[in-house]
Amino acid sequence: MKNITRLVILCLAVLSFAGHAHNVTLPKAIKDMSLQKVTDNVYVVHGIHAMPDKDNQAFISNSGIVVSDEGVVIIDTGGSLQIGEMLLKKITEVTDKPVIAVFNTHLHGDHWLGNAAIRKAYPDARIYAHERAIERLQNGEAEQWLDIFMQATDGTIEGTQIVLPDTALKGGETIEAAGKSFNIHHTGHAHTDNDIMIEYPQRKTLFAGDIVIYGSTVSGARPEDFSATGQISAVEYALELPVDIYVPGHGPTGGREIPEATKRFLQILYQSVQRYYDEGLADFEMRDQVADDLAEFSDWSGFDQIGRLVSFVYQQVE
Repeated sequence: MKNITRLVILCLAVLSFAGHAHNVTLPKAIKDMSLQKVTDNVYVVHGIHAMPDKDNQAFISNSGIVVSDEGVVIIDTGGSLQIGEMLLKKITEVTDKPVIAVFNTHLHGDHWLGNAAIRKAYPDARIYAHERAIERLQNGEAEQWLDIFMQATDGTIEGTQIVLPDTALKGGETIEAAGKSFNIHHTGHAHTDNDIMIEYPQRKTLFAGDIVIYGSTVSGARPEDFSATGQISAVEYALELPVDIYVPGHGPTGGREIPEATKRFLQILYQSVQRYYDEGLADFEMRDQVADDLAEFSDWSGFDQIGRLVSFVYQQVE
């Protein structure tokens, strides 16, 4: 049975990617920030694969932009006032229309601290997030995120202020903004307990937030917030939606190969930890074996810290 389980894990690991990411150039530094068109009236600014520091000013997550004749909708605003301002400047390359609405996909600071720039430039823009994200941010986590990012960037994001989402979502809504319709999806506890995915059906595009991550260890930066099985289910849900383009929270935009890789990473991780748990190994004892099972992903950012992720999955298996 042990050999069969290991064979299953290894087979999962060698499955080839079904297709290729869109022609996306990922930035290496903040100076490389660019607005990349992925389909008609849909653009993405892809962030750096890194933790926030003084050089990148928390430019580490992706921002989606939908442009219409009426205005602009932004999905995730970056990790600081400075990044939000740079994002707005990039948007002027394709339109002079105002920002009408913002969606924050979840409460992690790299996805909403840029709200400060949007509110400063467009005070009437509505900012949406899941009701649980708003609740947690209002109850002290907003200040914690700002403090974490201020310290991590050595104060280079000075001036960033807390601007919370003002409109709560539950999931299941269709939001009309800038003359376009956006379907809101929430599957429960996944990357966090407050993730939303924003579907733009007109262009068959899904802004998946950190439900989908490609090129860096999935949920590795904040494993205490995530549910491995919940995130697997959320990715499976995303793969069933009638969309062709997936915009992840981190990594290149692409087709089904992007969420399929996320799912594969999580499945191998969970199955591997569960197997070694059943064999009686402690979390620190199985770290190298789990890393071997995940060898396909060894070049992903943050993989050298896989032991921390293993520890949290171990607790979930336990």
